[in-house]
Amino acid sequence: MQTLAQYRATNEVDITMPKLTRAWYNKVFLSVAMPALVHDRFGMPTALPKNTGEQVLWRRWKKLPPNVVPLSESVTPAGKNMAYENVLGTVYWYGDWVGITDVVKWMHPDPVLSITTKRLAEQAAETADILTRDIINAGTSFLRVAAGATILTARVNTADVIHPAQLKTAITMLEGADAKYFHPTMNASRKIATEPIGPSYVAIVHPHVAHDLPDELGAEWIPREKYAAGNVAYPTEIGKYRNIRFLTSTLAKVWPDSGAAATSGPTAASVFRATSATDTAADVYSCLILAKEAYGVVKLKGAAATYYNPAGGNSDPLHQRATAGWKMCKGAAILNDAYMVRIECLAKW
Repeated sequence: MQTLAQYRATNEVDITMPKLTRAWYNKVFLSVAMPALVHDRFGMPTALPKNTGEQVLWRRWKKLPPNVVPLSESVTPAGKNMAYENVLGTVYWYGDWVGITDVVKWMHPDPVLSITTKRLAEQAAETADILTRDIINAGTSFLRVAAGATILTARVNTADVIHPAQLKTAITMLEGADAKYFHPTMNASRKIATEPIGPSYVAIVHPHVAHDLPDELGAEWIPREKYAAGNVAYPTEIGKYRNIRFLTSTLAKVWPDSGAAATSGPTAASVFRATSATDTAADVYSCLILAKEAYGVVKLKGAAATYYNPAGGNSDPLHQRATAGWKMCKGAAILNDAYMVRIECLAKW
């Protein structure tokens, strides 16, 4: 429960300063940096009806194999049996709240309730994105980069930035699994040096990885500003490589200090980003490449809500405490592991 004394201790300027040297309080509040919320965007949305349990079942009917055996005259073939596989997704409840005392309401110069409600809404949205991110980054289809070559080994051996070789391998893996693209073809315009955007997969990368893409991918990297007129780009989309469109988010998965030995720094070409105090290991970044129907996102229908409880009630006879909060019921599940590839790499900047 946030009290006025706590607000003073953590938020206010020193009120003991002499009058002529105290700062003027500009009540235009600074904005809070919010990450791009992209992980929920590309999942198959599913609304779980009320009173139907806590799990969603997706079913995939398997393909029938081609039959290349010629029919014999007057002989009926044995025929095939249909088969299917199920995927289950479980929803869980999440929420948080902030308490506000009546003294804050009456004495604090800021609109604390309004600010609190906005921060809580942002917290709920960010929480939802992170929950989906962590589930889909646990897939078993991955490539790890070491010294410019793709390897399948422990994360601690990840030792280089993203390369065209890994992206080409990822494209081949997805196309070899008949993974479907997200977008219909968009035509080039008459504007010089513009590029059409065809059906594509989508990659979610951290801005640190995005920094490396133009240099590492060379002439095949098409920045967003060179898209043909009329092409619709996603917010935070930065460009494309072959048939992969790249979006950035600071919520992209990072495993701090999990890669090969490295030092940190922003300039030298041989230096990789590391966040540990000793800078003895590099951070490992996820470049998550997604195809259509790779994963599903589940929300309990009507369960996401914000709440404001005014002061009062049996436990608050003097109307001293109010609360604001949020609650949601959410889940996600990988629907087809072969429809996503996670490239784990370092970042150099």
